[in-house]
Amino acid sequence: MEAVTWLLFAIGISLILAKIGDAIIEHYELPGVLGELIMGMILGNLVYFGIVAPQYLPIVSGEQYVNTMTNIADTLAKLGIIFLLFLGALDTDIDQLKKTGVTATVSTVLGVFVPLIMAWYALMAMGYPSREAFAGGVLLTATSIGLTVRVMMDLGVLKSEVGAASLSASVMDDFLGIALVIFAVGSGGLFGLTLKIIAFFVITGAIWWFLVDYYIKFAEKLHVEKGILGMALGMMFLFAALAEGWFAAAIEGAFMMGLTLSKLPEGKRLMEDARAIGYGLLVPFFFVHTGAMLNLTVFEHKNALILATVMSLIAVIGKILGRGFGAWITAWGRGRDFLMTRENAWMSLQMGIGSVPRTEVALVDLMVAIQGGAIPPSDAPEFIAATLIFITVSVLITPPLLKWAFKAEIEEAKAAKAAQKAERIKETKERIKEIKGNQ
Repeated sequence: MEAVTWLLFAIGISLILAKIGDAIIEHYELPGVLGELIMGMILGNLVYFGIVAPQYLPIVSGEQYVNTMTNIADTLAKLGIIFLLFLGALDTDIDQLKKTGVTATVSTVLGVFVPLIMAWYALMAMGYPSREAFAGGVLLTATSIGLTVRVMMDLGVLKSEVGAASLSASVMDDFLGIALVIFAVGSGGLFGLTLKIIAFFVITGAIWWFLVDYYIKFAEKLHVEKGILGMALGMMFLFAALAEGWFAAAIEGAFMMGLTLSKLPEGKRLMEDARAIGYGLLVPFFFVHTGAMLNLTVFEHKNALILATVMSLIAVIGKILGRGFGAWITAWGRGRDFLMTRENAWMSLQMGIGSVPRTEVALVDLMVAIQGGAIPPSDAPEFIAATLIFITVSVLITPPLLKWAFKAEIEEAKAAKAAQKAERIKETKERIKEIKGNQ
């Protein structure tokens, strides 16, 4: 019973601090998610530095801290990113997604293989064996889709061309990352994985695309309170379970359910209720939990710092170059005349910056690589510390970088809102004048 008490305490304090962190960071005109991450980092490091006993804050990560309560906290955090991807897909402009399909695909491939090859050769130059160096490169391949989606939603740019392309590219990143880590450790079959991915998209993207309308109409006929919301979330979790069971990527299932719903008017109407659940509880807890993973004690390891410096530079530069160049050469589907324009270069830079953050996928890949023998036990502590460092760096620099990259779009949106507000005030004044004139 005492353990449950402290879990509830940790969830409560996490949510309160998340919203306080939001408010503080947004006061300085930065994305509020950075405040949630920093608050989580503070809570986590109270445990890592021995100030607070781990049983009092069961939201920390690490084998020495694992127990039933931390597993429950992990699951709650996972629900947060599942909801976030569902919301992101629900808010997606399908037309933009189709329009940017080629750009997203090309930039995904280059965004995965450029940092992979850069890290592979850099780590071999540092003396690591080829297989181990390749596994180290794989850690840099997958983007933290949750952070990118959250920041772009907060900035109001997720529906833009760059936002839509970043979203679909990050989803594809995950599948490529899964395939590469299987290849790196030599476990499992790539052919079997490929068949599962194809079957998943056939079920969730093709068949369900035509059935979702009938499903929602059935939900409407139930005539129960929040019936459509409950039925939609139920199917979202079934899709998530399918994706988790087949390739350990529940978020892709949630994304596909949100995407198929986004084409329906009912899907758009679900946004308010789904956002209340997500942003009131699950999403902020996910980011506090993510921040709590950022263990600052790893900066004490000198050997890991050298490895982390190399991997952090490649993680940032490799992704920006790879995904950015991939977007640039496609010219966003606008032809040769657009290729050498400043707008193409800037949009491609935005695309690259959106791919910088790494979190949970890098840690999962790391554990798979260690358990599969691609990274030997003697080097495991070094790689664990280095991975936590480059995750910390990439997570903390991404929100301000995205804010800077989308500055023009944010100012434009603010100006449009101000103009709409002024127009409404003007109309209200004219109505009042009319009413007074009639009296």
